[in-house]
Amino acid sequence: MNPFVDDDVPQGAQVFVMLGVLLGAIFGGALVLFVGGEILSDPGGVQGALMVVAWLALPLLLSIVALVRPPLAYRILVVVVALVLLASIAAIPLAGPIWEFEDTHGPINLLVIIGALIPFMALGRAMPARAGWLMVVLIAGFVILQSVSLLLIGQWSVVLVFVVLMAPFVAVAVLFVIGGMKSKQPVT
Repeated sequence: MNPFVDDDVPQGAQVFVMLGVLLGAIFGGALVLFVGGEILSDPGGVQGALMVVAWLALPLLLSIVALVRPPLAYRILVVVVALVLLASIAAIPLAGPIWEFEDTHGPINLLVIIGALIPFMALGRAMPARAGWLMVVLIAGFVILQSVSLLLIGQWSVVLVFVVLMAPFVAVAVLFVIGGMKSKQPVT
């Protein structure tokens, strides 16, 4: 029994799925530790701790659902991806005020995308093709929509930050898609 790959994933796909889960866990964990540490130091105290718990509660709950009931988690994550992308579209006209808020309060958009991506590591264990393609949609849509917002207000250099931070998650998505192809899992 491999803790990184569901028993139903065929042998030929397991190495890709395991690499995807490990890369996602390492990079996602590093980002969570970094951002969580920043929040715990500023604003710090109980307020900082409550903010970290509020940020991670839903991703951790969805990760547990993905481990226990992957088909249900997949349907929920489809809705999460749609909501994140719809919110990104709705935020385009408010790019200026949002940037000013983030400049003084921290990268809220980054917290949203990291929180949305965390459960995909658990879903990829059992449903790699679906997790991988849904990650591609989320990352590509988010980066494109954020780029439009940031370019409208002249913050083009921040686009590079999003691209660099999403690159490991793109690698995870590709590993999941390859794992899904090797296991011949349907994507629908």
